[in-house]
Amino acid sequence: MNISGLSFNALPPIDLPFRFFLSGPLFIIACALLVLFSGEALWLSRWQPNMLALTHGFTLGFLTMVMMGALLQLLPVIGGIGIAKPRIIATTSHALYCAGVIALMLSFIFSHHWLTLTALVLLSLGLGLYLAAIIWVLIKKISQGDSINGFRLAIISLAIVLLLGGFLLANRVGFTVPFMPIDKHITDIHALMGLVGWAGILIISVSFQVLPMFHVAPNMPKYIRQYLGVSLFISLLFYVFYAELALTLIFISHGVFAVTLFYVIKQRKRKVPDTSIKYWQLAAATLLLLNVLYFLPDSFYVPTQTPLWMALPDKGMLLTAIFIYFYLLSVVQGMLLKILPFLSYTHLQQRCLIDFSAMQYIPHMHDFLSKKKAMVLYYMHVLSGLSLVAVIFEPSLYIVFTLLLLIEFVWLFILMVKCMCLYFSVNRQINLSNKS
Repeated sequence: MNISGLSFNALPPIDLPFRFFLSGPLFIIACALLVLFSGEALWLSRWQPNMLALTHGFTLGFLTMVMMGALLQLLPVIGGIGIAKPRIIATTSHALYCAGVIALMLSFIFSHHWLTLTALVLLSLGLGLYLAAIIWVLIKKISQGDSINGFRLAIISLAIVLLLGGFLLANRVGFTVPFMPIDKHITDIHALMGLVGWAGILIISVSFQVLPMFHVAPNMPKYIRQYLGVSLFISLLFYVFYAELALTLIFISHGVFAVTLFYVIKQRKRKVPDTSIKYWQLAAATLLLLNVLYFLPDSFYVPTQTPLWMALPDKGMLLTAIFIYFYLLSVVQGMLLKILPFLSYTHLQQRCLIDFSAMQYIPHMHDFLSKKKAMVLYYMHVLSGLSLVAVIFEPSLYIVFTLLLLIEFVWLFILMVKCMCLYFSVNRQINLSNKS
């Protein structure tokens, strides 16, 4: 493991990112129950109220939740400075954000104005507080680098997502924004800024640091590190005026990133079997597949209401589902398998700096999350992802997707709880040894 140039002096208390990580799978479990009770009608259109609730459950409830927790650790490690008053900021923003996501999902399902207004207030406060704390760090003279510059673009994208989402929610309860007509195009910008700008650019920026660190892989080529995030962000801005051209550039840019990922992974020095690498390879293969699907003529696609053998369903829904599940979720889930044991081990190791004899209590890093159990999770993820694609083709298969989704994320939740329980158990041992 290569940790040169990293700082571990400003790490926040480990329970703060843990609460974000643990909350993520619970929202997916709720999404699985939503799929079960919604039935086949859920898959008729991406504009179905329950489908909007499901999409936001995945993107806000899991993806953004986990990435918010990860940034609490990544900023001090890579940049050398953490957020100010982390316990107050993280605890408050987490509580408000969780309540806001729940209110948002319920507002789509039940269409009550008071739920929409509640979601607007809670998400604005929770996510706004978190963003303000992160932005305050990013505008300081922290350690500069390609990852940090990418974080800045991702955070700007998240701020735009929050702003547009606020406008959309305000419009639902009757408040109009005079200088911004609320239409499908604004909704698409909101979605793309979230999926590509916030989640996508953050993942790309994290890969610059994570692949060399955990897998002793070479650095990404300079042109990728310096220009890929910027080109994606500019393409997103172009989407406002030139949607088709911008989408084409976005897909091609991701294709370039995929090819680079395969190359860097192949060149890594530490070529032992690793589940996290499999997730990265799955993500890269997904980006290449998405390019193929995007550039297929529209004549290959048919409406999801009348699926035909050898014909593809609704193009937008298919591309979005594959991008979220096989790319974004794959990388985030694979990163959790690395971050959880690494954080647990690192925090315990920091505790031993004042008493080296306590090192005897720290287990091996793989004891926090075993390779075999991680590999089981990977195969569960592939199966549930395939069932998602199948249900888009044939909505009557929604029960299969529900069951596989439940099994996968209950298993992930169990792995996370076991890892965290082991951390706190060892931490108690160290406390007792210090007292004696």
